[in-house]
Amino acid sequence: MDDINTDIDSYSIIDILSILNIIYPTTTNVSQRADDLISRYLPTGANPNPVLVTFFTAAKNKVMDYLNNMDDPVEPEYLTERTESIQQTWENSGYKDKSIDATRIFTDRSHVVYKPEDPINKPDVTPVISTHIVNIDSQYRTNILPYSENPLSNSYNTNFTFNLTNPITKAISAKLYSYQIPTSWYAFNARSGNTFFMYNGIIITIPDGNYTVQSLVAELNAIAAQNIATSDLVVSFNPVDNRISFKNNNLLSDNITVVFFIQGNVINYNNCGSTSLTQFQTLGINSTLGWLMGFHLTADTTTGDVSITLAPGETIKGNVAPDTYGPKYFILSLEDYSNQRLSSGLYNITNTTNIATISIPDFYKTTAVACKLREGQLTQSQLYTINAVTESSKPNNTATGFNSKLNGPSSGSAFAIIPLQDITNLRPTPYVKFGADLAVHKRNYLSPTYLDRFTVRLTDDKGNLVDLHDNDWSFSMIVEERLN
Repeated sequence: MDDINTDIDSYSIIDILSILNIIYPTTTNVSQRADDLISRYLPTGANPNPVLVTFFTAAKNKVMDYLNNMDDPVEPEYLTERTESIQQTWENSGYKDKSIDATRIFTDRSHVVYKPEDPINKPDVTPVISTHIVNIDSQYRTNILPYSENPLSNSYNTNFTFNLTNPITKAISAKLYSYQIPTSWYAFNARSGNTFFMYNGIIITIPDGNYTVQSLVAELNAIAAQNIATSDLVVSFNPVDNRISFKNNNLLSDNITVVFFIQGNVINYNNCGSTSLTQFQTLGINSTLGWLMGFHLTADTTTGDVSITLAPGETIKGNVAPDTYGPKYFILSLEDYSNQRLSSGLYNITNTTNIATISIPDFYKTTAVACKLREGQLTQSQLYTINAVTESSKPNNTATGFNSKLNGPSSGSAFAIIPLQDITNLRPTPYVKFGADLAVHKRNYLSPTYLDRFTVRLTDDKGNLVDLHDNDWSFSMIVEERLN
């Protein structure tokens, strides 16, 4: 080390930058590099050497003084070469910026060192992107107990809010990478209103569960045989034309009515806050057990009900093929509480006929009409307004004057549509997908966005929260963050 010249005055700015191995000097990288070398030669460092500590401290101070005084109109002695020579050197450097001001940074009689522009404000700077894998697993949600079948419970596992372990401060996009969903939901369940119909005045209800067409027919016949009033019902399935038939097997009986849907019993428990359906309540004409068995029948123009009448010995066949598959897709909604996202959520089909033009007050808009009517605490004027809106909407909703169809779901925070492929053959194995194919589900942000708190919802194709019977599920996404 004795042969090293440690006289700082013997070194130009360019010499010091070369020793520090810095091409584009800034106060930050010069300070960091010098401090690293100084710490290496401190008495507690890897190679103690007080002479080099003194040298690199002086080198740091010399360069930092220069950088901090670049705007001084008095030029250092080593920047007094003719402007023409500097300009020529700069022209030969290959940099895009050929301004003379850019050449007045560093020179050492042979070359020019370019001071980089602020990368944040430079319009054509290459962004520095960091990626984060964010894993959302319902088993780690805040409230896991007590278990409840109530979808409004704060422990329900397909609707929960959480915070990240570390916030992402400058997110620019998020894309789905994987999901793992247990196949534990039921295609037929009382909460969906698709487990019952009425035969001869008796309600026949199947247990919640998953059925094939054959097992569904067998279950209905077994239940019907248990009651003398329904024992003459024979449900059959013809695999040739793929249709279910109902037969009144009593040749001496009167005409028997089979009721699939009662207009007056339609309810929306999501809006009203109720979590269960009472006897013969359903969500819509297209969500009943009769509809799923293939009886797509026109409602009575007077009552709005859907039924068939079986004469003694008569057989009536469903007009379409039965559907026992259950939901065809799930909707993954991710509320990130940001006003910077460019996606607008999920759009769906709505009524294409004219809608009522009466102005609806706030107390009506907040929930369904049926919910308000059941509350029984409205003023006379409120009742009049609700009734007026209801009546004026009737001819615009359906041809028969009844708005009995279950509408498609929508969500302003929808993140992905999850097609449920081959579920009947997959059970009980979880439904797992991952990889680049899922990247089509991507959310972009207008500007770098702070992400920390989220609410997750998993709903079915009817817009209802999926009941996984507390089996945990998860999904992961890749979030891109811009660092510069």
